[in-house]
Amino acid sequence: MQKFFILWVSLITLFIGGCSTKHYSISEPKIITLKTPKLKFADTGYIRHDETSVEVELFTAGVAVEKISIDSLVCVSSGCMSEKAFVKEYLYPDYPADTMRNVLLGKDIFSGRGKEEMCDGRLFQFIRNDEMDIIYRRGKGEIYFKDRLNSLIIKIEDLKENNATE
Repeated sequence: MQKFFILWVSLITLFIGGCSTKHYSISEPKIITLKTPKLKFADTGYIRHDETSVEVELFTAGVAVEKISIDSLVCVSSGCMSEKAFVKEYLYPDYPADTMRNVLLGKDIFSGRGKEEMCDGRLFQFIRNDEMDIIYRRGKGEIYFKDRLNSLIIKIEDLKENNATE
């Protein structure tokens, strides 16, 4: 009888509460390359976002292998942490806390320091000091972030569907 009651309460809770899945306003397939101290990945993925949050879902051979969700916390398969803790552990400790979020969304990093606009509309940022040597460019269907001193690369390209009849 007790098992029946637990099952009944569980079903009612699931039915009333439902599964809380975040629905993003934009979901785009991409070719994603990540080379950081804790992430090594090069394949397809999805970047989903709205005004306040962003999620990257990484696939290898069509199978989801990792998800990075950035909202009030950053959640990965190993758990959730603050943005500052994520950047410190997964990127580089001296980066601003919003660095990963801004790169994934193609926004300015480091408050726009070293920003230049090229004649073709692409945006570049060059940030150099004793601890980092960053080239960050975005536009024309690509986001490219590279820190040569810290061996970090984040590259995101639009997934262009190949037409077999061409």
